[in-house]
Amino acid sequence: MLGPPRCSRSQPLPWPRDPKYAEAYYLRGVVYGNKGDLDRAIADYSEAIRLDPKLAAAYNNRGNAYNNKGDFGRAIADYSEAIRLAPELEAGHPETIIRRLAHYNRGRAYGNKGDLDRAIADLSEVIRLAPQLADARSDRAQFYQMQGNYERAIADLNEAIRLDPRSAVAYNNRGSAYALQGDLDRAIADFSASIRLEPKVPAAHYNRGKLYQLQGKNDRAIADFDEAIRLDSKFAAAYNDRGFAYLNQKRADRAIADFDEAIRLDPKSADAYSNRGKVYQLQGNNDRAIADFSEAIRLDPKLASAYNDRGNAYGARGNVGRAIADFDEAIRLDPKYAVAYNNRGTAYLNQGRIAPAIADFDEAIRLEPKFVFAYSNRGHAYRVRGNNTRAIADLSEAIRLDPKFVFAYVDRGNAYRARGNNDRAIADFSEAIRLDPKSADAYHNRGLAYFYGGDLAKALADVSEASGLDPADAYKALWADIVAQRNNTPSQLSQASTRIDMTPWPAPIVRSFLGRMPPEAVFAAADDADAKKKKNQVCEANFYGGELALRLNAKDEAVRLFRLAANGCAKDVNEWFAANAELKALGETP
Repeated sequence: MLGPPRCSRSQPLPWPRDPKYAEAYYLRGVVYGNKGDLDRAIADYSEAIRLDPKLAAAYNNRGNAYNNKGDFGRAIADYSEAIRLAPELEAGHPETIIRRLAHYNRGRAYGNKGDLDRAIADLSEVIRLAPQLADARSDRAQFYQMQGNYERAIADLNEAIRLDPRSAVAYNNRGSAYALQGDLDRAIADFSASIRLEPKVPAAHYNRGKLYQLQGKNDRAIADFDEAIRLDSKFAAAYNDRGFAYLNQKRADRAIADFDEAIRLDPKSADAYSNRGKVYQLQGNNDRAIADFSEAIRLDPKLASAYNDRGNAYGARGNVGRAIADFDEAIRLDPKYAVAYNNRGTAYLNQGRIAPAIADFDEAIRLEPKFVFAYSNRGHAYRVRGNNTRAIADLSEAIRLDPKFVFAYVDRGNAYRARGNNDRAIADFSEAIRLDPKSADAYHNRGLAYFYGGDLAKALADVSEASGLDPADAYKALWADIVAQRNNTPSQLSQASTRIDMTPWPAPIVRSFLGRMPPEAVFAAADDADAKKKKNQVCEANFYGGELALRLNAKDEAVRLFRLAANGCAKDVNEWFAANAELKALGETP
């Protein structure tokens, strides 16, 4: 007897439009959702809901699909409907967890929308329903952290870790909360625990590396960034931060290579462009630095630090006007940006605008009362004004805050010297030399203090050392020649001139000391279209012309030129102090 006929292919039967088939649509929606085909998943969940409007799980899952598409409003509506339907489902099936799931998912959707209070409320309900659920505490902690409530975040993460001691995510997130509180040691301990539990998570290595970097432990930071990059070769942020660690180690080439790679991986990374610009600036390549800062600003017009850094680069190029415009914008974007106030103050100081410079240094100090450079710069501004008492007070505070700040000792020494306290000036210059035995400026200024204090031998030793340490500095070579002549020792200026750029100013003064240019030609060379530059150059032409006149025993001419220098030079330059000292030695008044 033959059996029933066999078909070569089975024919799919259409699903009837009947409530009993709602589950079939629902299950196919789950499959589509797991495959990432969100539109088909939504279509199937919608059909399941049409067939069975009380199918809470379909609302919940359709909400997940909407959430994954970024349609948070529709997602929240679906989760809310699942929550509304949950009591009826629970009456017949007490074991269901749909209410908990919907609150959990709605909380995450509210978090994605930025409605943190509602997100926390939903996660709190999940915790009430299931106190043993560690993940809910971890997620609520994230929302507390986003609100800046780090203590509550840490409390939740403590409980999450108690419930699940092997939760690498909870340790990582608690580490982030500790870091935001400024407790770097505890944060590092938590990131280390997270890495011990799950050593192949790049983010944990990266996070720990960032904290080592903040602690100045650049070797450890680089090791962590290396591992993050090994685990994820496309981790642009890790390349960027490793580059910054290399920059801190003054390994410019490796830093640039990492910033290049960060930019290649993420061409829209404003931070990477900004950081690479910093390296170019340190290398003296201000044009490339400005180009990188400008690109960072184009990518992120609200990146205040990029405006500040570009302002510094413009200032280094001598374009003080554009520098100030950038500092203005940095301050507009971030009115509490103390560094930008300090830098704008320095730019005003370079323009000779002392009052606005001091006002900016005042504001920088108000914002950051321990801002060493702001005290130092304000002290220098007071010195330019001739108010050496206030200058000494500010420079003393800078030294108190940073006892190894060489420049502050040198500047305070100059302020003491201007007040006639040569012993304290020499003590400050000597401390600067102790801290930095290669500080040409400290030797130079101590040499001048010895010189005008009458100790010619020590003066010659110091100014000669200064010129040897900085052989390209024409001013140090000139002073070495002046002091050598007073010591009746042979001049070394001719040999020194071979190591000096004899094209720009003060090359004409060097030539005049070598007998190769007459005084009138020096004064002609001092003329300049830039009024500030002209004033400085005429000041120097007068002072050094006075020194040459002394050599020729032309006392009246020397006195005339020294008086011009004493009245025309800025009060923070050596030529002003020296002109007054020479007049005093000649028995004349300024």
